[in-house]
Amino acid sequence: MKTKNIISLLLVLAMLMSVCACGSDTTPAAPNGSAETKPEYRITAKLTAADAENKELAAHLTENCVISFTNTSSDTWDKICLRDYAAANLELENSISDDKPYTPGSIREVKDSRGNALSFSVQEDKSVVYVQLPSPLKPGERTSVSIDYSTEIPCCFERLCWSPNGDDFAGENTVCLSQAYPVLAEYIDGKWNEAPYFTDGECFFSPCGSYEMTLSAPEDYMVISTGSEAQSADGTWTLKADNVRDFAVIAGNGFEKLSGKAGNITVNSWYYSGSERNKKQGEVSLKAAIDAVNAFCDAWGEYPYDTLDVVQTPYNAGGMEYPGLVRIAEMYADLIGAEGDESLRLDVAHEVAHEWFYAVVGNDQYREAWLDESFAVYGEFVYQLYTGESETDVQARADSLDCTIKQKYIDLSYDQYFDEYTGNSYINAVYKVGPVFLWKLRQTMGQESFDAFMRAWYEEHMFKEVTTAEFRAAIEKASDSADVKALLDEYLSPAK
Repeated sequence: MKTKNIISLLLVLAMLMSVCACGSDTTPAAPNGSAETKPEYRITAKLTAADAENKELAAHLTENCVISFTNTSSDTWDKICLRDYAAANLELENSISDDKPYTPGSIREVKDSRGNALSFSVQEDKSVVYVQLPSPLKPGERTSVSIDYSTEIPCCFERLCWSPNGDDFAGENTVCLSQAYPVLAEYIDGKWNEAPYFTDGECFFSPCGSYEMTLSAPEDYMVISTGSEAQSADGTWTLKADNVRDFAVIAGNGFEKLSGKAGNITVNSWYYSGSERNKKQGEVSLKAAIDAVNAFCDAWGEYPYDTLDVVQTPYNAGGMEYPGLVRIAEMYADLIGAEGDESLRLDVAHEVAHEWFYAVVGNDQYREAWLDESFAVYGEFVYQLYTGESETDVQARADSLDCTIKQKYIDLSYDQYFDEYTGNSYINAVYKVGPVFLWKLRQTMGQESFDAFMRAWYEEHMFKEVTTAEFRAAIEKASDSADVKALLDEYLSPAK
């Protein structure tokens, strides 16, 4: 009798556990920081080219994006925050155009892993979207959402854009797909990251994860992406990348390629076909990228990916960084010559330096931009020394960047540089004074000690995100010099 009761009880318990498992949309906890906790993006997309004869007509991207993610916080999540930067980009383009040609708003439907529709709300800042989860997601649990999504791609020179290769709108063109899909916002200190989107600085913050995109593009397009690219017999592209905090795609029908090696790393330089000046930009970019990779591997540690693509693209600034891929503005082709070559080389070195500081060692680019931008400019100094410039020459360049900022400190958030003051305080802080601070640390600690610190900093924080507080603590551990402490107090705010 007791045996039968026990068996019956076990059967009931097994049935209950089965029912609970079938009713759950989550998987159990995995160790925090393991591969199982990293976000995964699986994207199926179709790219439709613009009518190149009419530059006001947008290109289009239609996609389904499945995001698998783990609650890595100590709070239970009833909802999640997605960032739809493409919508904010289109809204910004409309704000500077009288006829407002573009239609922001791109998320059509969100479903849970069972195919049930989830409610979502777009905030006043259209890049911020909240999705109500079907059930609370406890710390350590993992689930997924599926997003049907489309966006127009404006004709402009931004991160997400298309543009003709030159002045002929009926000829070859290039499409730049960055921040072209929804991403899960960072959840820090009990809050979702709602930092506003803007174009004259950095505003992104995301953990490393894995990406796989199946992309249908016009048949004459070459596709270049973060990670690897493979084209099937039907013309569809499969793009894959792991351990990256961002994923970018460049597609177009007018590229040629030069390649070289930096150790075991393949470096590709892509440039617009049909022009000797574009080819010259490609040649200078390739040499600069190879030298930069070698310089930074020596100074900071190994580059973690197999390839690096340097791509000539439309852009309204010198360049833009992504994991394994950097964009370099097409304008440099018009500046080829002694001074233009030097500007191009330094810009390539700057963007390649971001592969170490931003792509591998991440940070909140809105609240503490100096942790990657100042490091990238300092990387220009490292590159200059590696390519034969003297300490005196580099010191002179550092001196030329040194200036006074009204806010005094280099580690403030973007809004703190602009809310109360006007001018270029943000630019001066993160692109000028920040790298001067790092150069002074190198001088004060000594080159050997500072280089050892930088290698240790990089190795310890690979594929993680860092803060100013962690940087200060690490420097103080590496050196107890009163002069070093004085530098920290001079350049870093007490609140950090």
